[in-house]
Amino acid sequence: MNIVVSALAILLLLVVAVGAGPASAAEEAAQDAFVCMEETQEKCDYENKNMELFIKGRDAFDRGRETGDFREAHGYAAELLAREDLKHGKGLMKFIYLQLAQGAHKNLVEAYRWVAADIAAGMTYPRLDLERVLAQVAAKMTPEQLAEAKR
Repeated sequence: MNIVVSALAILLLLVVAVGAGPASAAEEAAQDAFVCMEETQEKCDYENKNMELFIKGRDAFDRGRETGDFREAHGYAAELLAREDLKHGKGLMKFIYLQLAQGAHKNLVEAYRWVAADIAAGMTYPRLDLERVLAQVAAKMTPEQLAEAKR
């Protein structure tokens, strides 16, 4: 009989503990919150900002594919590179440059200048030849556009 009473007491404690749930909305939100795995909260905030910029950049890239204007996406990629997030910044920039090589950006002078600036800065991308991208952009330009881009 004592065993049955003890088992019922344990079962009752479990039901109460499980059924009680979070005491407040704040506790409930805290249970669903992202847990930072970095050394400091500042590092987490920095990484989260980089991810936010990358997501916005990918959205801008998708819009650029529809509109032929990659300026916004290029701005996000450049910001990620300036923040030294090479993984996301270079990844996004590589996507953009592949589109530029196909002539997808409606401002070829601007496209040429972006690629030429990266070449001059010594930037490299895995399995992407910037010189070839520059040549492909130049091949789509008029002599006047090319002269303007080189100024």
